[in-house]
Amino acid sequence: MRKIFTVFGILLMLTGSVWSAQSEIDTDLMQTIEDLNKSLSSNLAMKDTKAATADTKELEELFVKVEAFYAAQGDAADAVTLSTKSKDLAQGIAKSITIKDFDAATNAATTLSRTCKTCHNFYKKS
Repeated sequence: MRKIFTVFGILLMLTGSVWSAQSEIDTDLMQTIEDLNKSLSSNLAMKDTKAATADTKELEELFVKVEAFYAAQGDAADAVTLSTKSKDLAQGIAKSITIKDFDAATNAATTLSRTCKTCHNFYKKS
């Protein structure tokens, strides 16, 4: 019986470590997105096509990860929807950059920032 409790305790500790690592990945991922979002705004203001395009590509890839993370949570439908919207906005910004429509790209980047903030208001842990 003692062995069963020991094994059960070890399993609980391992499960807790996985959950903790998952939260840390989420925090790091969100910080990277925030930094990229700031970089994107700056690059759009300078009309730096190459750097802004790189930012949008990376943002799109990260929003795919965020979307998958919240989909796996099972109880975060709003976060999944906002992640999808953010991914779509990043794609739209990239298209606007391609045709050198920096006004449209900047407007979409502003909407992207607001979308992130909306999600943070619901899901960000203090």
